Amino acid sequence: MIAKLFISTQSFLQAMPASGKVLEDSIRLSHIRSIKLTLYVVQAVMLIALAILLIVVLGGATVKPTLYLPLNSFIAVMVLLTLLLCLESFFFRILEIKFARSSSARHLMAKNSIKRSLMIVVFTGIVALFLVVPSIRGAIENTGTSTVDVPRGNPPAFYSSDPFALVSVRSITVNAPKEVNVYLLEDKVYNQYLGNLSAYFFYRLNTKDYVVDPSAPLTISIPESGFVKYHLVLHDLADTGISATMTINKEMSPTFTGIVSLLLIAFVVTNIAWVAYLTPIERKYSVSSIYR
Repeated sequence: MIAKLFISTQSFLQAMPASGKVLEDSIRLSHIRSIKLTLYVVQAVMLIALAILLIVVLGGATVKPTLYLPLNSFIAVMVLLTLLLCLESFFFRILEIKFARSSSARHLMAKNSIKRSLMIVVFTGIVALFLVVPSIRGAIENTGTSTVDVPRGNPPAFYSSDPFALVSVRSITVNAPKEVNVYLLEDKVYNQYLGNLSAYFFYRLNTKDYVVDPSAPLTISIPESGFVKYHLVLHDLADTGISATMTINKEMSPTFTGIVSLLLIAFVVTNIAWVAYLTPIERKYSVSSIYR
């Protein structure tokens, strides 16, 4: 009589198959979420390590005498890792839907994933448009254009990019009422031969384009050499006391307009595909779901 009170686990699961499966699926679902959280934490640590590597070690970040934290490459890597996280979340969501306890839970998971993906599509699509469409990108770049005076004896200085390497100086355009020479110099050379116009002429970076014709502006391309401080020295050969004007033309980092824009487009494509995959699943379980 007492032996009948002790029923084996196998017999118990056979007697209550639905409850046993629910328990098993709940355990699997808990394991899936635990693995997902662990992966996210590991990738967050990787992102921090990459930030230190790209910004400090490879990017040549400095705090003194001038702040320089190149974020362009780091942002590209961050977007790439975020895309990988997005793809991983698709995989884990499929497993969560599979082992969910009820049709209502499956429907809610699919519905929330669709909403989140549509928000990602809208946001990344807008940012991609700003980076890809030339007219929009040009309007943004033009807002950073500035014009400064180039007086004799007091050369203006400028940096090749902003402190975060998000916008760089593409070229400068020089205008003068009379013919003059202008010399583009790095800060180190300028200070080493301070006031020596002959040395400035010899060490100028614009070896070919240095004579400003009053009938047409002179455009000087800025070398791509990292974060560099430049000076533009005016040499008035006729000693008439005239000055010139310099327009600094800026552009967005090629990393943004190239790699980042492609990754953002990949975001849009993958999330649209994910919505297309989830839509029939959401409709299937919405019939018996308590959520609307």
